[in-house]
Amino acid sequence: MTLEHYPAGVKLGFDASQWLARSRALSGRKRGGGFGKPKPPLFPGDGGRHRQRAFRDALADLLPSVHGWLPTIRISDIEVTTITSAPDVVSSLRALLQGRGAPASYLVAE
Repeated sequence: MTLEHYPAGVKLGFDASQWLARSRALSGRKRGGGFGKPKPPLFPGDGGRHRQRAFRDALADLLPSVHGWLPTIRISDIEVTTITSAPDVVSSLRALLQGRGAPASYLVAE
């Protein structure tokens, strides 16, 4: 739900519509392992941990532009699988990062 409330035109390092679609596709799955337990004082009640993570993700997504920083880049589980199965993993990751706006000078091998 958090992604639905992001301001129009905010610069992100990922496609918010793809993340929203993936989130919706995964919703309704059985939650377990205590991952949704309450996190008082800000996030009490069932699902508190999920709300806490959404809040922290929103901060990581929205604050960089406020400070003049590059946007946070999110890489999904599907993208990780694609990258790690590519013949040249480094080039595959580099291409993804360039497509997300990472400056070429940041993508040089050491």
